[in-house]
Amino acid sequence: MSENIKIPKKDKQIFDMLQAELTSKTGKKITYQELFSKIIEFTRYNKNNFFGRIHNLPLSEKEIEKLKGLRSDWGIVTDETKIDKIIY
Repeated sequence: MSENIKIPKKDKQIFDMLQAELTSKTGKKITYQELFSKIIEFTRYNKNNFFGRIHNLPLSEKEIEKLKGLRSDWGIVTDETKIDKIIY
């Protein structure tokens, strides 16, 4: 099954650059269809990383509460005037 999709000009330029770089590295010309299929396959096996990168911000209240739950008391009193010195 074949389908046409519209892509922005800047994305087309990036796609062309990827195709050229892959051709240069492998010595074999790859078609747009082959490159697109490889990108889809790669994304399929790296879904968590991919989805994490496109996740919309800001975080939901549930996600914020989950992050807050990761905090723990280290038993050290923090002096806010010294935080920059300690961190950097």
